[in-house]
Amino acid sequence: MLFDKSRHKPLTESHWDQNVVQSEISSIINDIQHSLSADACWPTHPQDAQSYPRSGPKWSAYAGAAGTIHALQLLDGYGYNVIDLSGALENVYQSFLKNPDVCVEPGLQIGELGILMPAILKKLDDAQLARRVLRCMEDTIALPLYEITSGQSGMMHAALALYRKTGENCWKEVFVKGATSLMDNWLLDTKTGEWLWQSQVFGPKRHYYGACHGVVGNANILLQGADLLPDNYPELIIKRTLITLNIAAKKAGNFTNWPLCTKPKIDKLLVQWCHGAAGIVTAMARTPKIDSCTSNQLDQLLVQTAELVWQAGPLNKGSNICHGTAGNGYAFLYMYRRTGQAVWLERARKFAMHAIEQCQKARAHYGQGRFTLWTGDAGLAIYLVHCLNPQHAAIPGLDLF
Repeated sequence: MLFDKSRHKPLTESHWDQNVVQSEISSIINDIQHSLSADACWPTHPQDAQSYPRSGPKWSAYAGAAGTIHALQLLDGYGYNVIDLSGALENVYQSFLKNPDVCVEPGLQIGELGILMPAILKKLDDAQLARRVLRCMEDTIALPLYEITSGQSGMMHAALALYRKTGENCWKEVFVKGATSLMDNWLLDTKTGEWLWQSQVFGPKRHYYGACHGVVGNANILLQGADLLPDNYPELIIKRTLITLNIAAKKAGNFTNWPLCTKPKIDKLLVQWCHGAAGIVTAMARTPKIDSCTSNQLDQLLVQTAELVWQAGPLNKGSNICHGTAGNGYAFLYMYRRTGQAVWLERARKFAMHAIEQCQKARAHYGQGRFTLWTGDAGLAIYLVHCLNPQHAAIPGLDLF
């Protein structure tokens, strides 16, 4: 087996219903807005509380107030009636510095940058805020991380977004510095032939493959900003990544998945955004199409990987993006955007209906919503919007700011 059946559920029998989807988006927005506390945060969900060493409010982009405020910004941009809480971000930032979710760090998902990004998106001409953001970005470059959560590639997503929005050279320059750090530390394993980064995120030294901490997550952002890098980079990056994926792949019939990491070798086969097949698809489906044998091989691999996501089905862990049904559903939306084939959109919408049921059941079970971007209902709401409008599909807080 290429996945652990105990981690997945049978898919709902409910059919796609646009009215149900719109109703759930409104319900999530209402729940978020009515549950806001006076100090600009939300009740920590019991499932998120298990992941953090300290109790109390969470502030980060990943599972805290900043991510929820950013989600509301995005929903406002799609025309939903939401309260603009951007003015609360300074309080969120100061609260984080005094009592951080984990520790005070500069990174995107659990650090300062993820809190400052939704603030600067509302004030692109704020020079003092820009200096704060740039300082956080610079502080990630020398870290031995090479991944999304706290490292260079997460910072580069933010820098590239700001450069595309403003055209200001400071964002381009810090993106290029991050890319240089990634390329300088992307090393060939002479024993296996793989091209790997060694990441020390969360302490242990590991060589991951997936979208959050691994090879494809880094390759993705390098390719998205390839126009800012030397001309030979796109084909080089695609070639190295595909070589590595092919060497490490676990295959059965027309399905493909990857282990968590190598060195140390951890053969756990997950099918999530953060680790495994779903994230491999979302990271690599954005790869520019190049008329080459390598590009054709990538397309074949993406189909086999996305088929495994469908075969595995929705996740037990909930409806969220990072390690839940919405994150896996994004694999189908990205395949739809890459291929135009209706089957992928149909599958994404099927997962949406399942995720709605999961969200409703969890809300009833815990007596509260899960008010977060990456692990909860705020991210689900944006996924549902993207199932209604697949031409806009992009993972929020990473591919979409």
